[in-house]
Amino acid sequence: MGGRLILCATAFEMAPFLAQFPSLVKQTWKSGSTSYALPDSETGKTAWSCLITGPGVFNTATGLAAYLEHHTPELIMDTGFAGAYAMAGIDIGDVAAAVRERYIHTGVGNASTTLSPLPFDLIPGDEDTRSGVYRLTPEPTDVWLNRCGDALSGENCRIVKGDFLTVSAITRGDEAAGKLHQAFSPVMEAMEGAAAVHTAGCYNIPVIEIRAASNLAGERDKAKWDFDLAARRVQNICNRFIG
Repeated sequence: MGGRLILCATAFEMAPFLAQFPSLVKQTWKSGSTSYALPDSETGKTAWSCLITGPGVFNTATGLAAYLEHHTPELIMDTGFAGAYAMAGIDIGDVAAAVRERYIHTGVGNASTTLSPLPFDLIPGDEDTRSGVYRLTPEPTDVWLNRCGDALSGENCRIVKGDFLTVSAITRGDEAAGKLHQAFSPVMEAMEGAAAVHTAGCYNIPVIEIRAASNLAGERDKAKWDFDLAARRVQNICNRFIG
């Protein structure tokens, strides 16, 4: 099965997009992931698929690896909600593409905010992974970000690219968010990106990551989040990706 693969943590984030397609073929995997595929009406081949892994790095890595043992998509797009760093000049409802992903819990502890690199590669031959850093595939990232810009041209929405953080402990408070931004200069944070890029890299499949901000990084009052707006943005992103 080829085609393009949309990767996301939860069905909630994908609900408006998936609701457009009543004839999707659903499959549940031993990893606990669920995939949805839309066959081409003329050829019967898969036009695109969507894999819901569950949240966090472990669900993402195991779910995507299980899927890739059986299917080889031409391109993976990791998407969903993210926390926007206000210090980067973006807000709730804005869209960003990752240039690099950094899993901030990777490294050797020291006295500073940031960790020192590990003494070994996490992907052989890629020294950036010693610091939990993964570079996204640049050419498709630029192509698809531009197409997202076209799809969102009528919306009040900033569209940027920059570094993303992958966290397993959700950032709490403006002070914590400020320290992370000072250390790494990210535009967004989420809980899955680095795992998606690492796993796709192990299978030599190009991957991009485009997300919509549902909240500001550090803000834990969900009354100030906007899930509906972020879900509509994700819907627009995915519609462009499959179009």
